[in-house]
Amino acid sequence: MTIAFYLLTLLGLTVYSYSQIDLNLTLLQAPWFLTFQNAMIQLGYYQRPISTLIFFILLITLYLLYFKLWKLEIGNWKLAFGIIGILSLLAYPFLSHDIFNYMFDAKIVTTYGQNPYFFKALDFPADSWLRFMHWTHRSYPYGPIWLLATLAPSFLGFGKFILTLLNFKLLFLICYLVNSWLIFKISKLEGLKLFALNPLIILETLYSPHNEALMLTFLLLSIYFGKLDKKTPRLISLLLSAGVKYLTIVLIPVKDIILSLWLLFFAILFVVFTHEPYPWYLVTFIGLAALLPQNKKLHYFLTAISFGTLLRYIPYLYVGDYSAPVQLAKNFLTIIPVALVSLYYVFKK
Repeated sequence: MTIAFYLLTLLGLTVYSYSQIDLNLTLLQAPWFLTFQNAMIQLGYYQRPISTLIFFILLITLYLLYFKLWKLEIGNWKLAFGIIGILSLLAYPFLSHDIFNYMFDAKIVTTYGQNPYFFKALDFPADSWLRFMHWTHRSYPYGPIWLLATLAPSFLGFGKFILTLLNFKLLFLICYLVNSWLIFKISKLEGLKLFALNPLIILETLYSPHNEALMLTFLLLSIYFGKLDKKTPRLISLLLSAGVKYLTIVLIPVKDIILSLWLLFFAILFVVFTHEPYPWYLVTFIGLAALLPQNKKLHYFLTAISFGTLLRYIPYLYVGDYSAPVQLAKNFLTIIPVALVSLYYVFKK
């Protein structure tokens, strides 16, 4: 029953995701959908306190159920993965616009025949997608492997926004399933549960996906090949991971998972100090940590950090901007879960 409640909560989150749909974007012209979209826009944009409370309730419910699922057997993983996959394809990417940037970056190649390392979205002012794009002024910030991975879903979208969006979401779903399979092969069911049902993984690699998902796929593949003592495939996989997003290049010299976690931790810490602690920065770390399911303290702290980083969305949902008080509130909310877990271990002794 616990997994059923978990999936029902994800269904609620799927519906809620449309409360944050871009005001310049209409996904479907069907009357029933327009009625639904307008109702959700009223909730998300004009009833922000209620909207924020709904998001918080859904989020904390997911985490409470996630904790409970740590200790339970899940009877039908195929059914669970199937439902998670369908819900993720239906959900609107409500927490980030990155997927739209990925789509346009690939479109620069597949539609305009140009190189996104030299051209940006603003260089194509007549394109109708620009009306709901963000960060249109930036040049391509990712590795060539990510660009290559996005060309097929872009080409098969035939320039149609909805079809291209679904293709990209399908790419991320494949990454999620492959990551889950690799973690299962390396650390069995305990690691699989820690990774595949983590709310941050669901939100940041499926609902509002980020390319850390594919970076993790190649990283896990390199560890899998390492376990089989296949040195060349291991190195190639690790280079492919770094070719998605350069972060994992620091792991090339090491094979030990614990040492890899420490190197990755310091690499992420450096990125956080140069930007801010975005939740999706934890995706790779959570995937790697799932290979050590026996380290319960690590997973308690990591779950607290993941919950805290997802709480960073709450001030924006409530206020609707990124003013200084919002930034302060985001940092405060991030610290609370970590502080509570730390206090638990202090008094436990």
